[in-house]
Amino acid sequence: MNYSLSIRLCTDGFSFLVHSLGSGQLLLQENLRCAQDETMAEALERGFQLPRVRGRQYERVILYSSSPSTRVPLDEFRREDMLAVYRLTFTGISPRPEDMRFQVLPSLDVVEIFTLPSSIVDTLKSHYPSAMVQGLYGTMLSQVAEMQQGSTLSVSCHVIIVDGGVMIAVLRRGRLHFANVFCAAGNADKLYFILYVWKTLSLDAWHDSCTLYGADEDLYNEVCQYLAHVDMRELCI
Repeated sequence: MNYSLSIRLCTDGFSFLVHSLGSGQLLLQENLRCAQDETMAEALERGFQLPRVRGRQYERVILYSSSPSTRVPLDEFRREDMLAVYRLTFTGISPRPEDMRFQVLPSLDVVEIFTLPSSIVDTLKSHYPSAMVQGLYGTMLSQVAEMQQGSTLSVSCHVIIVDGGVMIAVLRRGRLHFANVFCAAGNADKLYFILYVWKTLSLDAWHDSCTLYGADEDLYNEVCQYLAHVDMRELCI
């Protein structure tokens, strides 16, 4: 069997997910929290030593960063401007130049800018030299856009449940019109932000579609009280 290893960088540690490349089935998930006085790079190294993680050969290894991210049009992107754009977007964050990362989202003609400490990348590459580094939110946006290809909908809203919140993206004729991540602990907060985006962008509650990814039945039922076309799907990341 061929395996893939996905590693999600969380606020306080990492999640290791092993999938079957053939079926896409999730075979195991290991969650590892960073210990007191332990750096994130040291925690990642400890994670690689977990018996169920190191006991396989992986054809694909990807580390996803869940750091705050922003997007710029592909034709306006300049690598030398990444740090300035990021600091302008997130005024309370001061990343180091060597921690800046970017990811091209070809299906949307945009570039995702995010951060990942170089020490974590060095640890990853020491075990898996061909491993890839991607932004979690950008990867989710790419999957959503690919799933929408061929759709006849002119406007679609996509609500993705993420750790500690919700990412809401709106596509107009296949192009990214809006994307943001909101902190939302419960379904009431998630519903508030969904309806807030719909009102702010003047979306049509009777005709435009809303797709929920990773949501529970309670949130689905609540959204259906306000929007006419609601669907549920899953993302495989």
